[in-house]
Amino acid sequence: MQNDTRQVARTGVWIQGALGDIAATTMLGAMAVRLGLSSTTGMVTHQAPFDKLDLVPLDAFAFGGIDIKQGTLQETVKSLYRDSKTFRAEILNAVLPRLADVEADILKDRDLTWRPRAPHGNKTPLADIVERIRCHLRGFRDAHGLTHVVVISLMSAESGATTFDVQLRSDAFASAVDEDRKDLVTPSMCCAYAALLEDCSYINFTPNVGAAFPAIRELAEERRLPYYGNDGKTGETLVKTALAPMFACRNLHIMSWEGVNMLGNNDGATLSDPENRVNKLHNKENVLKNILGYNPHSDVTINYVPSLGDWKTAWDLIHFKGFLDVPMTMQFTWQGCDSILAAPLLLDMARLSEFAARHGEAGPMRHLSCFFKNPIEVDEMALHAQFGMLLEYVEQHLGRRDKQDKSNRAG
Repeated sequence: MQNDTRQVARTGVWIQGALGDIAATTMLGAMAVRLGLSSTTGMVTHQAPFDKLDLVPLDAFAFGGIDIKQGTLQETVKSLYRDSKTFRAEILNAVLPRLADVEADILKDRDLTWRPRAPHGNKTPLADIVERIRCHLRGFRDAHGLTHVVVISLMSAESGATTFDVQLRSDAFASAVDEDRKDLVTPSMCCAYAALLEDCSYINFTPNVGAAFPAIRELAEERRLPYYGNDGKTGETLVKTALAPMFACRNLHIMSWEGVNMLGNNDGATLSDPENRVNKLHNKENVLKNILGYNPHSDVTINYVPSLGDWKTAWDLIHFKGFLDVPMTMQFTWQGCDSILAAPLLLDMARLSEFAARHGEAGPMRHLSCFFKNPIEVDEMALHAQFGMLLEYVEQHLGRRDKQDKSNRAG
């Protein structure tokens, strides 16, 4: 049951990487649902028991964001339709004019990226970059009269990101920004920092550092803001975290789990650089040991196949043994559209982030772990157990609301 006050309050969804395929599909998808041109299939929050929470409705979302590349949102959508055919012409024709209204809220700024291993390629001081992001967020909020803004990072994979001593405290991180330490501060960290300084919730759907360091946790708790990440789980790893527990439950010993991933969009092009795919591969490979309790031979490769466009294919071979040590194999092929799998999850998390902020929750939203390959401060990797954490979170809120309703009636 929707809370009536949320029907009129507006929530901003501000995307870092707003001209990418996933961002464009997220915006187009929300508008298609509003117009009655699509169902909400794929959205977790549009099923029981989530539909009983007072989550902000999709028609209350205003979209904006930032990107380092030129072009327009309409051009991205046309390209998706032409090359990947992920939505119907009816949806394209109905939504395209509405996307034109979002263009003014997308800042194109090439100064928002740099390589930590070659920081001098960008001469703009970090403090100026942070202020530029903050200024755009303020303008976006004020222009649309928004009650809250959720910042979602969809930027390309970064290279050379490691952990740094400067991250131990928020004041030390602020000093690194003031001293223009681009060798320590990555673009994703910069965006997370700016988002929290502007009282926005933050979601990192990428394998980048984002908000996964202590200084950001300290800042989020100080400002009473929720955040979460990292690295959205939509394809091969989603299947892996659902399937691996079956082998563990039946005491079937996995000897090898080999995976080949092929994708053709901008994400695939970026990940074709070995430096850029280090974090992605680590996140994909890390789940088996956690679920199984041992580390089978596991090799994951990522191949860029331009002709696939926004579609991706994963082929996995599982070599395992059972009773009497008899070896057996299982193979699966996962073929799906990257943006179609990711976009509804972003809408889900935008709704749940706004809900958490409205209820005064601060720090990492561990109940969102089921959406990520490398969930912050959550060691559990099995999908069913992670989803159980989300259900428990919902039931707790529904229980508090029922208790409050009874108290109000008694009064």
